[in-house]
Amino acid sequence: MWVAACLLLASAVDAAPPQQAADGQWQLRISGHNSYLFGERDLGGGLRIPWEVVIQFVVQDGEYQAGSGRARWIDEVVPLSFPDAWFSCRQVDGTYLDSNLALHDTPRVRFPVFPVNGEIRNGLVQLQPGYEPPGNYLAITFACDTDNPLADAWFALAERGKQVMGKRQDAEKQRDGDRQRVRVREVAVLQPEARVEIPLQAGWTFAQGTQDDPHAFIYRLQRID
Repeated sequence: MWVAACLLLASAVDAAPPQQAADGQWQLRISGHNSYLFGERDLGGGLRIPWEVVIQFVVQDGEYQAGSGRARWIDEVVPLSFPDAWFSCRQVDGTYLDSNLALHDTPRVRFPVFPVNGEIRNGLVQLQPGYEPPGNYLAITFACDTDNPLADAWFALAERGKQVMGKRQDAEKQRDGDRQRVRVREVAVLQPEARVEIPLQAGWTFAQGTQDDPHAFIYRLQRID
């Protein structure tokens, strides 16, 4: 039994990769989209905006050395209308106040570039973006119009949804006869919201949500050296 145990231990040691096997440059690419809606999926209008976050970091002698991230929104805006063709929505220029009461133009990523701390343990890498709550986000301004007389309940439903769900929206509403219009400033978070822990394996992927969901993202980890 002692010999068998020794052989098992030797086999485990031989199979275990050296720490230096992880050495090199790594890239975590996170791609996804946010849906900005005034109203809800059963009655509302807005935009779907894709975005991308890329984190690069270095491993040396099996230890995390340094990392940085970049975030950007992608100019492939998709108008949304629930039901179809009820609302005409588009992205427009605007401004918003952040938590420090500083005025910014939209669209704006809060942190287009940010540091990333990290740690490697048991084949996992922990990545900690260098920002505090509310984390990173994309702020936009959009406008929606409708002249459908059946959409009279739109504003009331949208306002109620905003209050119940705590959405970070600021809406300016107008009405001219049957034509209703809203101009909305809204903020939605970008991944990663906080610390993430993932396997340090080239080709590792993780997805949440689909193209039709309000929010979706895909994580992809690759070596780049």
